[in-house]
Amino acid sequence: MTNKLRYFVANWKMFGHLNSVNSLNKVIKFKKKNKKAKNLKIIYCPPFTLIHPFIQKLKNTTIKTGAQNCSFGSNYGPPTGSINAMMIKSLKCEYVILGHSEKRAKGETDNIINRKIITALKNNLKVIFCIGETYGQKKKK
Repeated sequence: MTNKLRYFVANWKMFGHLNSVNSLNKVIKFKKKNKKAKNLKIIYCPPFTLIHPFIQKLKNTTIKTGAQNCSFGSNYGPPTGSINAMMIKSLKCEYVILGHSEKRAKGETDNIINRKIITALKNNLKVIFCIGETYGQKKKK
């Protein structure tokens, strides 16, 4: 058996509500009682509306919480609906997922993603970077 650390990142997309937090109980129990899970890093990335309740639920566990995205702007400001890396870090998140395929499909460029990564790293967030191509791109090699 190997001692490699393995990651399981649960991106909740646009699902869940406050009652969803209770679904974490089984995972918390599994992580505490299963010796094989010691080499498993579990990271939950719920919608922004659920980050604080997830942090509270998981605070006495080894399970971490991350955000699904962040703005490339490093300061507070007028972009309605945007969340910057400072705001995410202030919630005690450790991770952020960047480079989602659906964001790229809607026009997010490599330059924008790079700016998001730089901002996230400056705020001591660990970046989970999505890479890959669409099926059409893969067929074209």
